This record gives sequence, C-alpha cells and structure tokens, in this order.
Amino acid sequence: MLKLMGAVMIFGSCAALGLTARQSLRRRVAAADSMLLALSLIVSEITCRRTPLPEIIAELAENENAAVRLLFAGLQRRLREQNGLSLSYLWRSNLRDNRTALGMGVSECDILCEAANYLGRYDASEQADGLRQVSRRLSAARAAAAEELQNKGNLYRTCGIALGILVILVLI
Repeated sequence: MLKLMGAVMIFGSCAALGLTARQSLRRRVAAADSMLLALSLIVSEITCRRTPLPEIIAELAENENAAVRLLFAGLQRRLREQNGLSLSYLWRSNLRDNRTALGMGVSECDILCEAANYLGRYDASEQADGLRQVSRRLSAARAAAAEELQNKGNLYRTCGIALGILVILVLI
C-alpha cells in the first residue's frame, strides 16, 4: 500500500511539472495579449483624446483584465510616491518587478521596456508612432510564444507524464 501511494505521488508530481511548464507558456501568450490591448488603449487615448499619461495609467489601473490592472496599479502607486524618478525609469522598474507575476517572458518585458523611450517625452503623434512600433514587435514576440506553446506545450505535458511512469517503473 505504501509503494502504491508513493508511486501515485511520484506520478502526480512529475505530471504537475509538465503541466506547469505548459501553463507558463499559456500565461506568456495571455500576458502579451493583455499588454497589446493596453498599448492600443494608450495610443488611442494619446492621439484621439489627448489624455495625460497619469490619467491613462489611472484608467488602466482599474481595468478588468487582471494582468493590466496589476501592472498599471503598481505604476500608479510608484507615480504617487513622487520620489523624483522619471516615468521611464518607473515604467521599466515596474515591468521588471512584475514580469514573473504577469507571466511575461524576458523578451516581451524588454520590448515593453522600450515603450519608456516614448512615453511622455515627445508630442502625441511621435509617442503614438513609437508605441505602434513597440506593439508590432510585441505582436511578433506573441506570435513566437504562441508557436512555442503549440509546438512544445503538449510535449511538456507528455514528457511530465512519461517521466512519472518511467520513475514508477524503475522504482517497482
């Protein structure tokens, strides 16, 4: 009975490892989708309504999307502290601090950090052009992550299950 319980626990933990790896790929794609929506909203607010960045950040901090809300609520909190740091520095540090909580990959985070080069520095059309360029690069990174999910997602799950079965067979 003890061997059977141990075997089930080993199988479960190995399968969970594979499923966790697959889930992290899914979260990466979902985070890229969320950030693309946030960037498009920022661009439309800057170009159409000429909304100031603090108001846009406050609006995004109350967004229904959990990833967008998490990122922009942190940025809004940092802006309220008014510690003399620039928006671009706060944007970058907030992204890097929340990258794992959002499920973003390093490449997506680096691409979004480049948006800090445009936000609040130029006139509305130049900011929008820069953010559109960032959006295009993020879309390409999202497509690569989706392809990786499609190619490797099932592989991770299957390898986890197979590893669990292999370990059980070796131990028995």
